[in-house]
Amino acid sequence: MNIRSMVICDRDRDYGGRLTEYIRRSECGYDVMLYTDPVRFLNEWQHKNISLLLMEEEFLSEDRAMDTGTYEEENISADVRFILTGDRNKAGWEGVIYKYQSAAGIIACIGGELNDSIRIINDNQRSEGAGMIGVYSPVSHVLKTTYAMTLGRILSKTQNVLYVNLEGYNGLARMLDIGSDLSLQDMIYEYSLSPGSLSGLLTRYVTTVDGLDMLRPARCPDELKEVEPSMWLSFLSDPAVRGKYDSVILDLSDDVRGTIDLMNVCSIVYMPVRRDEIAVAKLKDFDDSLLRYPGGEGIMNRIVRLKFPYFEDAGTPLNSHGNGMLKRYIRQEILKDDSTGEYEQEPECA
Repeated sequence: MNIRSMVICDRDRDYGGRLTEYIRRSECGYDVMLYTDPVRFLNEWQHKNISLLLMEEEFLSEDRAMDTGTYEEENISADVRFILTGDRNKAGWEGVIYKYQSAAGIIACIGGELNDSIRIINDNQRSEGAGMIGVYSPVSHVLKTTYAMTLGRILSKTQNVLYVNLEGYNGLARMLDIGSDLSLQDMIYEYSLSPGSLSGLLTRYVTTVDGLDMLRPARCPDELKEVEPSMWLSFLSDPAVRGKYDSVILDLSDDVRGTIDLMNVCSIVYMPVRRDEIAVAKLKDFDDSLLRYPGGEGIMNRIVRLKFPYFEDAGTPLNSHGNGMLKRYIRQEILKDDSTGEYEQEPECA
């Protein structure tokens, strides 16, 4: 294989390190190098050519503005160059990438420069390995978690399923009586230190309820907000997850950073909704926000909006005997399984 050079320049060592590690693990056909010191970068690449350069917008000082002339003046050349910006408004400019999207999203932006035969997980690979199923709604009180967990328990009867709750106040540790000595944040932190140990971490951090594997939940919203979107994507794309599970159900919320980035790796996103005026307004706000996101139209096409009928027995999804009507609804309306009895149609949720 003809190894080419990919240079990432960013003064944020943590950010640059995570992005570099993600790309290296993809075996994308590049020799990937990170520079956090502009002087070292300039010294080491004088009179040399870079195949692909990703540079933080303000990596060089103002008198060395990011333009073609700069590279010529510094005797540094690059076949392909991209600017990493923290300003979303600039992300639509040619050659400019919004740096705080997921690593997978960044790769999608430069995907045309990668070897066609070697790809990082992106839109074209959602069907390989674990299928990602998102459940999200900008509207509250719509049975989102009840639906996500019930769907997971149904699917777990015929396949290996992992349920991941990404809500700050989820109540699951209390309901499952599993204590809060270990949480989702603890696992992500350990994973960031030693990605190769994920198989062992899953053994420690997964609890099983009625056949459904669940990661220990977060203890509060602050724990989720501390995790970079790229770390979630790295975890979800890890061979230990994709090799063990047929499906991963992401119970999403706005407590986590990069919610839309996570939707972007899902093959389908179920969105329970309501019809009242406030709910409709919130949904329109979400739609407007999503369409401003790079690739948002593609995500919009994968969202399935659910207007539930009234479920008289809707209760805790942890009760194996409860939610009979919801289970039948999911089997018939979502999974298209006609072998179950009819569920009683009632007026839709307000």
